[in-house]
Amino acid sequence: MAMTMARVRSSSLDDPFAAHMAPPAGETPEERTLRIAAAQNAEKTSRQIDEVLLQSKKMQDKKRLDVKILLLGQSESGKSTVLKNFRLRFTPQYFDTERAAWKTVVLLNLISSIRVIVHAIESELAAPEFTLVSDVHRQRCAELQPLLREEGVINKLISPFHSAPGDVYVRPGGEWKTLLATSPAAQNTAAVVAGMRDELEALWADAAVRELLEKKDVSLRDAGGYFMDDIARVTDPAYVPTDSDILRARIKTMGVEEHFFEKEEGPVTRGVKVKDFWIYDVPGSRGSRAVWIPFFDMVEAIVFLTPLSFYEVLEEDSRVNRLEDSVVLWKEICANPLLQHCQIILFFNKMDILKAKLKAGLIVKEYVPSFGDRPNTYAGATTYFKEKFRAYHKRTSPTPRSFFYYETTAVDTRSTAKIIGAVHEEIFRKHLETSILI
Repeated sequence: MAMTMARVRSSSLDDPFAAHMAPPAGETPEERTLRIAAAQNAEKTSRQIDEVLLQSKKMQDKKRLDVKILLLGQSESGKSTVLKNFRLRFTPQYFDTERAAWKTVVLLNLISSIRVIVHAIESELAAPEFTLVSDVHRQRCAELQPLLREEGVINKLISPFHSAPGDVYVRPGGEWKTLLATSPAAQNTAAVVAGMRDELEALWADAAVRELLEKKDVSLRDAGGYFMDDIARVTDPAYVPTDSDILRARIKTMGVEEHFFEKEEGPVTRGVKVKDFWIYDVPGSRGSRAVWIPFFDMVEAIVFLTPLSFYEVLEEDSRVNRLEDSVVLWKEICANPLLQHCQIILFFNKMDILKAKLKAGLIVKEYVPSFGDRPNTYAGATTYFKEKFRAYHKRTSPTPRSFFYYETTAVDTRSTAKIIGAVHEEIFRKHLETSILI
């Protein structure tokens, strides 16, 4: 018997875990109850952590199998608007749950336009000689200051960055939308804007203001978030943003946006059902393009956006033509060996702006000498640039692949929905073919 007890004691001393779990000497019944409860809670917590890790692993495993799409293009090319179109096409409930947040964004865009007008007036008033504006306009600018201050209030609420007036930068994710939908500050901004509706309409109806903007070559209509022609509608206290309003509303995101789409019904091919996909929206400014590279070996399709803005320069570098920058990016993307098996889909975006420019008398060959004597029409311009991009695609791609091209006006929900549907079907068809071959 003594020998048996010795063996047990020796075994316990050799096992650190057993020694750790052994009851302390002189433990009271109350202490024992507390110790057992603590051990049970620790075990429960451990199981919960294991479950979270398991679910995370399942999500990562599933994510590896899902289709992944990358939106590329320079800043202001319309990537965020195309992303909203994907949301509208495949997850329409998304818009319904976030309209309150987008209402505040629309009002911010309106205030931003007013700020541009006020700045133009104040700049003209500061000139040695001014004829287009008067002390009446000076008084209007003073009356609008409470409205302009609201821009700073909302900016501070949702933006952790030191943004300049008119440029609101938010973090990726939906936290800022929750703030805009629930914050008393956002509700107060809506009330201030509604209370100044008459002043805003009078300012925008002023012929001298319109002439001043034309003189300074300020075109509010060409900018994102244009709502000056909708003042009465968007300042109504009962205003609810339409789908088109949400697509037009503009807010900048710092960093990479990752969006998961779970379709209610997906295409079925040979018994393989595909319903989920991811879209990554990455920054387009020249200083942010290094963040694109890690996504190249994981995505199956790239939607590359470029407006035919051959008459403009980059916002961040006035020495660089916008279209020339897009061409350089296009050639680099097509030639990248990491993307040789990736579908690359070209969107000529913001085509409504090009149509308006051509109708107003824009001469293509004055900006693009190689355009020559081709017809200075919408069809002539789009055909010329399409063939240029097609030639670079064919010449620089490491392996032969199909050329996919669409002309889009991303704020036109009806036409863009059809294009988004066609793009989605083509991407998934290719994904299914590859999956079956594997």
